[in-house]
Amino acid sequence: MPSKKATSKKKRPKTRRTSVLQVNSTQKSSPVGLPAGAVLLFGGLCLLMLGWGVLLFMTWMGEVLFTENDRFTLEQIETRSDGGLLTPAIILGWGGATVGDNSYDLDLNEIRSRLEKHAIVRKAVVKRKLPDTLIVAVNERVPIGRMGQVEGGMNWLFDEEGIILKKDFEFKHLPMIRGANVNVGIGDDVSKGKAGPAIPYLIALRDMPGKIRDLLPVHVVNVGHTDFLDFRLKDGFQIKFPRDGDIDKLIMESSRILYKIHNENLDQMSLDMCPEGPNRIAAPE
Repeated sequence: MPSKKATSKKKRPKTRRTSVLQVNSTQKSSPVGLPAGAVLLFGGLCLLMLGWGVLLFMTWMGEVLFTENDRFTLEQIETRSDGGLLTPAIILGWGGATVGDNSYDLDLNEIRSRLEKHAIVRKAVVKRKLPDTLIVAVNERVPIGRMGQVEGGMNWLFDEEGIILKKDFEFKHLPMIRGANVNVGIGDDVSKGKAGPAIPYLIALRDMPGKIRDLLPVHVVNVGHTDFLDFRLKDGFQIKFPRDGDIDKLIMESSRILYKIHNENLDQMSLDMCPEGPNRIAAPE
């Protein structure tokens, strides 16, 4: 009986089938949604719109409660001044506020700036007195002397800082400065010019006791001399003062001498208080 030949079958290597439903775990997934930049842009726009809305709301509320509220319509404007040059009409005209304006519709700093642009105004204060009043207070510059071409005509007035205030026919009682440059205008500073050395004397005399002022009623000061200031009193008496020095002491000493001259009826119409010259010309011992 023929022997059966052993037949060997080749076994196929088992292959692993991959399911079509299986997802490769190594594959990276793409993000789903808006890019980060777009989110930030959208958020910024939202904040901008919110801020704009708040601003509109606050503006509307401001108009309703303040600038368009009849309760704050000005019924009166009080003006105050510590000098005698500015009238209420001038202050109101320079400030620009009028009765009938809304108090909160006015820029108080702007009104103050308008007033302080004028040389005669040293300082201005503007404030509300609710509900219907505005207060405008002005600190005026006070004239201490005058200067010009003609003594009896219209003269420039200047204050203790040498600031030209205005041109006026009044104030003839103030000392007249001669020999200085009169080509000046409102707001100019004459303290740096020829008139400068005379101003401290006028200030010192103003602040002296009344008895001393009565002894030295200064009428004219000539500042044209290089070595001294030529003071002329109302009775024509001449006093030469140095351009600088201890002014209070010089005034006190000259008033003492003048008192003796008047008291003893001495025939003397001049004094020289300059240290480099014949001091106190004909002064009584």
